[in-house]
Amino acid sequence: MRKILILAALVCLTFAQNVQECPTDGRLMKCVVQQQPVCGIRSLTNGKQIKETFDNYCIACSIGKVEYTVEGKCESYPAEAKFCSPAQSQALACTREYDPHCGYFNKTVQCLVPPCAIEQSNRCTTCSTENVLYTVRGNCRN
Repeated sequence: MRKILILAALVCLTFAQNVQECPTDGRLMKCVVQQQPVCGIRSLTNGKQIKETFDNYCIACSIGKVEYTVEGKCESYPAEAKFCSPAQSQALACTREYDPHCGYFNKTVQCLVPPCAIEQSNRCTTCSTENVLYTVRGNCRN
């Protein structure tokens, strides 16, 4: 019974996951040609992000320039979207500066009225909110 519960929990986590980190250990990945588009993200030192669409997670990560991927084509997200990295999503503490950001939730959150978003005082606070996928600077639009 315990094994079934653990397996069910892993399956739920797999379906809920929208962001996947790329391996950083330098291992080579053998990729198959499978169409499951992802948006590959690389962060620059100035805080900007380079976003590029790839056929799948494996191909995106195998080139060595992508830190993590997000489900779907980059073009399917707003141009001003800044994705929350896995590390930002797990932040335990944030500064208190006021720089409002609107955080948009991933597909696991069901909203009655779009947009499915939350407004927070800064980007760190927004990204560390559970299930926030990306942020846009400023107040949420209705």
